[in-house]
Amino acid sequence: MKQFLLYCLCGGTGVLTDLAIYWLAVHAGVHYQLANVAGYVSGTLVSFALNRVITFNQRDKVGQRLAMFLAVAAVGYAASAALLAVLIGGFGLDARLAKVLSLPMVVALQFTLNRRFSFKQ
Repeated sequence: MKQFLLYCLCGGTGVLTDLAIYWLAVHAGVHYQLANVAGYVSGTLVSFALNRVITFNQRDKVGQRLAMFLAVAAVGYAASAALLAVLIGGFGLDARLAKVLSLPMVVALQFTLNRRFSFKQ
């Protein structure tokens, strides 16, 4: 449980980075899917840096761990993009609200995959 809470804290910093970039881009008129890419990549890199050291205390195999973390992020991104398409395109929700609503599922999915693959002891 402690590890999940640390993951949420570190990942939360990444999510805030993601959301800030996403919201600014959408506000500037960027298409929501392009804004999602920019925010997601930025948040993912912040999250990796923090989770590697704080949550999972892993300082070895940085390249290998980053590659796996990015693979997990790609799965999370696909889930995020699909959820946004359904929530915005299908249900007509505001793009910013849809992003917030998609986060819990994506966080749970990525924690599970990162714990099992990216930061395995």
